[in-house]
Amino acid sequence: MYAADEGRVSERAFSTLKILCEVEKPVKVLVVVLDTLAVYEGASRAESYDDVERNARNYAGRYLCGVKAEIVVLPGIYKLYDEKGERASFESDPRSEFLPLFTYTVFKKAVEADATSIALDVSHGMNFMPTLALRASEEAAAALAAARVERVKLRVYQSDPYPPGFRELERAGNSGEDVCRPKQSGVKPPSLHYNLILEKAFEPWDLTRYISYEKQHALRVLTDDRGCDFDGVRNLLRTWALPLLGAFRLGALPQLALLAKAAPLDELKGATKGAIGAADRAIDCWRRKRDVRGGDTLRVASRTRFAPGFLALIHARAVLEGARKLLELCEGSIPLEEAAVRFDELNSLKMLVKGSEVVSVLVDREISKLDYYIWEKQGWKFLSSEWVGYDELLRKMYGEKSCELADLLEEQESGSGKSKNDKSKFKRDFIAHAGFHTGVLELRLAGEKLEIRVKSDQWERVSEVLREVTREGEA
Repeated sequence: MYAADEGRVSERAFSTLKILCEVEKPVKVLVVVLDTLAVYEGASRAESYDDVERNARNYAGRYLCGVKAEIVVLPGIYKLYDEKGERASFESDPRSEFLPLFTYTVFKKAVEADATSIALDVSHGMNFMPTLALRASEEAAAALAAARVERVKLRVYQSDPYPPGFRELERAGNSGEDVCRPKQSGVKPPSLHYNLILEKAFEPWDLTRYISYEKQHALRVLTDDRGCDFDGVRNLLRTWALPLLGAFRLGALPQLALLAKAAPLDELKGATKGAIGAADRAIDCWRRKRDVRGGDTLRVASRTRFAPGFLALIHARAVLEGARKLLELCEGSIPLEEAAVRFDELNSLKMLVKGSEVVSVLVDREISKLDYYIWEKQGWKFLSSEWVGYDELLRKMYGEKSCELADLLEEQESGSGKSKNDKSKFKRDFIAHAGFHTGVLELRLAGEKLEIRVKSDQWERVSEVLREVTREGEA
């Protein structure tokens, strides 16, 4: 008997699944099990990993006992021996297989279910599962907060263990014929408390904790992708995912808006009917490379693992969905060279950096400066439907030799002279001004609306800075 909320909620069951559903009233339930459960369903006859997954899912399904849930099978580690020696061997690397797969699965299912919170029950977890499941759920909650652009709560539950020396435990156990019924009726089971052991709230900005990728593997989704169709994925990471994440991490809202409008939705999230995103393609490849050899000894082992680029795809999808939601964009994208962001759109994107006081202040300062120059100082008089550089506009307003102009530009160069090759200086200035670098942006009036974009000849060095801040040790 499991009891929660000071005994006001209780359920008789052999697992905590029913009481979790009673306490949380979830819109979607995932039961995560390891593929090692397949050994209990005759997996020695397995010919493929599909067979292993099916066996593990069938075994776990017997224990749902009426709860509507989706069973997710993830790779585990296990060796089984009998009197004849080793009978089964499951090999995997939990940190680069179980962890990223758990993170992606929870995030993806939460987005699809339009969930507003995540609950994790670690009562029946063993070995590495509770630790890595918590770590993955935290990352998934941060990604969900970014995608929804709102606070997401994570609640973690665990039941009390069975009391030691419980004499009736054997008679109260599962029936051999029906695992959802006790062996003997009338046996009073122990009353175990169902505990809320952790509750955390995640803002969109919290996703930046995870945006740091090992430099040499940031553009790879699998450690070995031979034999799989990953044409364009490296370019997807280099051109779109990492710059998008870098812009988010810096609070560089002009670049974030432009990239969000132009990024290929189909590849990052599988947006259109029938489209398969890059992350799902990586999982398909990994599954094909998880070898299975049946017979007297069942052996299951992976020939590839997930690389940092896989998590970058998940993070980029979350940021992309959040940014497009704030920009009120429907499906589809536009070429980057045609993208522009309105002043009011920049203000709406500030919700994504909520949670960082430092970045919020920095962004507010730059937006306020732009607002001051254009409207209060009447810079709009020097604007037209033609694009003009931000620095050039200030020169027109204040005059080339104005001391005030020098202070406004703060030594940000447009790319001429010595500063053109001074990458460290450009990076410093770009970061310090949250992407509102006067030598990078250009402005125009579209009707009475101010529009902003990045100069076409500046995108490459801007993108390089955005990629750099996503790499370990370079931010």
